Amino acid sequence: MALDLHRKYIEKKQDSAPLVPIKDIINSKYYMDPLELLGERSFNEPREVDESEIGSPIQEFFRDAVVFLTGGTGFMGKVLVEKLLRTCPHIKHIYLLIRSKKGKNVDQRLEDIFEDRLFKRLKYEVPKYYHKVSGVAGDCGLPGLGLSVSTRNTLINEVNIIFHGAATVRFDEHIRVAMNINVSGTRELISLARNITKLKVIAHISTAFSNCNRMHIDEQFYDPTADYNDVLKLISSTDDKTLNDMTSKIIGDLPNTYSFTKCLAEDAIRKEAQDLPILVFRPTVVVGTYREPVRGWIDNVYGPTGIVVGAGTGVLHTYYLDSNIVTDIIPVDIVVNALICATYKTAISRKYDEIPIYTCSSSRQKPIKWNQFMELNKRYGIYWPTIRAIWYYSFWVTKNPFLYAMLNFFCHIVPGYTLDTLARFAGQKPILMNIYKKIDKVRDILAYFADKEWTFTNDRLLALWDTLDSQDQELFNFDIHQLSWDYFCQALCLGLRVYLVKDDIHTLPAARKKWEKLYIAHNMLLLIVYGIALCCIWLIVTVPLKFTGLM
Repeated sequence: MALDLHRKYIEKKQDSAPLVPIKDIINSKYYMDPLELLGERSFNEPREVDESEIGSPIQEFFRDAVVFLTGGTGFMGKVLVEKLLRTCPHIKHIYLLIRSKKGKNVDQRLEDIFEDRLFKRLKYEVPKYYHKVSGVAGDCGLPGLGLSVSTRNTLINEVNIIFHGAATVRFDEHIRVAMNINVSGTRELISLARNITKLKVIAHISTAFSNCNRMHIDEQFYDPTADYNDVLKLISSTDDKTLNDMTSKIIGDLPNTYSFTKCLAEDAIRKEAQDLPILVFRPTVVVGTYREPVRGWIDNVYGPTGIVVGAGTGVLHTYYLDSNIVTDIIPVDIVVNALICATYKTAISRKYDEIPIYTCSSSRQKPIKWNQFMELNKRYGIYWPTIRAIWYYSFWVTKNPFLYAMLNFFCHIVPGYTLDTLARFAGQKPILMNIYKKIDKVRDILAYFADKEWTFTNDRLLALWDTLDSQDQELFNFDIHQLSWDYFCQALCLGLRVYLVKDDIHTLPAARKKWEKLYIAHNMLLLIVYGIALCCIWLIVTVPLKFTGLM
């Protein structure tokens, strides 16, 4: 949404941004080197790990392992790939299922993945990683995962460990697409797994909101609102428009096709993979990195991130939400560490009579409310303004629909139309109202979650932590009790600036000067608004008194 303000400017800006000394970025007011805060100046020295060197139990579990990963091009998938390559030196190979997209083939898309700044630490500490990763052409939305015969045979003969993370995560995805990828894709993966000769374990990445029609969710399977076979038959015999009209009836009391199809995918696993070494992993709302490989990395504007970006750029000024409810967010590196450990535990337990479900959540051990989260981001984000901010930070959250409508009108619609009109006169493309329309659409999609607070049981994950070797606890730390939201938010806004918005750090001095000017303009506008309001109140009070002769 707010990132639309940056897209056309980023490449030009990166080419032309003047390099300024770090001493000009760090001063008495802004005391820290931004790259030091993110952890990009504290990488370990590269070293060769001898084959004879014995690692931790989990590192040894991945010795000579061949991993097949779906969803490796996505947010969590990239963090998982980076973690395995950097932390498990004896891993043999990782196959990533990749589909051609936007005219790019598998090899080009694989190269694009590793151009992300997320992999900067991996490239420095483990420079000889690249021969351990390759892409295989496929698509979870196609029969047989879209694999060629030769690729399928390679996977059957070589793979030991499967991470199934591919999914469409769009809440408003058409039900046909969501069913094909999230349900049929899962069934196709199970079918492939049955033929793999050296299979140790399958980790299916679901979501804690797959059963969000319940307010208390345990680490167990629940009966779905529909039979996945019936829904698959329906979509195979019904056109898109009719399906679109029927969607609300099909998904029942679940809020969107994402939660619905993830629920059905879990049911398919319960019924069709009972005899396989498989686990279901349910994270809550996954946000940027907590500590590794760097702090604050993220590549999308899902969930709270979009709100922080919008407010920080001065585009978003109000949002419909109950700020007193707990938001169950969890950093992606903690999620990935927990996923790796749960996968290891499932593989070595060798109990196939019950499919374990692990919920990765924070709200029971380290709850944080929306208003606390936004306040922390305001406190630390003020140090790292973006050069492309269009206004100073001014953001109000309300759960009152009438107050929200008023704030939306005066803070979004009025300035949006005004600035877009001025842009047209100046010969520029108007964009603000398009952004606000997207924000309204997202708000409507997420309205179901705006005033609800779920309770997620994560006892199995907590118990898993206590069983780990001390070395593994250090290497794959996911201890929720150690989580500090203050520490997380210290780097969040800076991470958004560097990794998501892609503002060069050398623009910080100029951005801070602009931020100070916006602050002055913001306060001047407030004075004008308050002055007009006081005049209106004075007129409302005095005019009737004059007419009645009381004044």
